[in-house]
Parts: sequence; C-alpha cells; structure tokens
Amino acid sequence: MSYSPLELVIQSAQGLKYVNHVKKMKPYAVVFIRDHNNVLHSSERKTSVDLEGGSNPTWNFNVKFTINLAIAQENHLDLVIKLKSRRKSHGIRDKDIGEVRVLISELLKCFGDDAAEDEKHMSKSVVTSDGEAQGALAFSYKFGRTVDHPPTDPNVKQRPKRGANGFAGQFFEGLGNGLSSGLMDAVTEVGKAILDDDDDQPDDDEEDEYS
Repeated sequence: MSYSPLELVIQSAQGLKYVNHVKKMKPYAVVFIRDHNNVLHSSERKTSVDLEGGSNPTWNFNVKFTINLAIAQENHLDLVIKLKSRRKSHGIRDKDIGEVRVLISELLKCFGDDAAEDEKHMSKSVVTSDGEAQGALAFSYKFGRTVDHPPTDPNVKQRPKRGANGFAGQFFEGLGNGLSSGLMDAVTEVGKAILDDDDDQPDDDEEDEYS
C-alpha cells in the first residue's frame, strides 16, 4: 500500500452561526480523518480556543495526518473539521457551531500526479446542525512524498519503555552498589518483583486537552 502525509493549517473562519445567547462565543475546531462508516482513521486534534474573535475566529493551527492513498482514492475518506464553542461550566457540553467535510480524494485531485507540491488554499462552507450553510472555514494543505509503509503517527506521543533498563532498574542498581552484598541481593530481588508487577499494568490512554 501507499501512504502520504497530509499537512494542514486550520487558519480561520468567517461569519459563523452565533450559538451563545448570553456570553461571548469562544470557538475552537476539532480536526480528524473519518471514513463513510464513521470509523476514525486518525487521532482527533483540537485547536486553541479563540477568546476574542467571536463569529470570526483565527487559529493558524498546524496538524499532520498519514493518509492511506488506496482508501482515499476510492472516495472513502473525509477530512472532518468540527467547530464548537467552549463553555467553562462544569458538566455542560460545549456547543456545536457546525462542521466542514471534504473528501481526501478532492484534495488529492488538486495536486495531480505529483502530490509533493506547494501548499494549496481552500475555503469551505460550514454546515450547521440543522443542515444550513452559514459561514466559511479557510485552511491550507499539502501532501508529502509517497511511501510504502505508514510512518509513525505524528500526533501520538511515544512513551519510554519501562523495565530493567529504565529508571527504576537504574535506581535499584545504584542503591545496591552502596550496600553490602547480602543486602544488595535482597534489594535486587525486591526491585525485580516491582518491575515485573509494573510491566503487567496497562498504560492509560492520553487525551488531548484544550489549549
């Protein structure tokens, strides 16, 4: 299979539907890749919250995804940008403003056979929850060189491996060096037991937070 990086800059929006009735609207965008069965093909990335722009927010948010070209060229993948208004009240969901959906195949067509060209600029209508078009979203994008194997997802943080060669192992090794041989053996055994138990615990998933 062939894969290509898709680099985006979510720039700004104009004329968004004003969904707040009392307080000033504080828009942000959630960006991801999804297929026509609503299955995610990327992590979800959030822009910062624009506290001042109201219906005309600016973000200039950079994000990068890896695209499976075979699936994209069958018109099965969408770039989705959901626009929301941040609410600080505990337990109250942020308000939906609208969303933009663009076929990845449409983005690819703008580049022809050689996807690795200069970036393109696009403006798309924002569709509200009642199906009406109100406002427009501006973004730029470009594709990188095609590769045969998917690179590491740039949006996923890699955790260092834990074990005998990690920090805990070094701690017990250093502690043992300062003790007598009998105590050193005991400390080493305790250290191995702790490390073995720790390796059995699953890592918690990390979630993106608002800026």
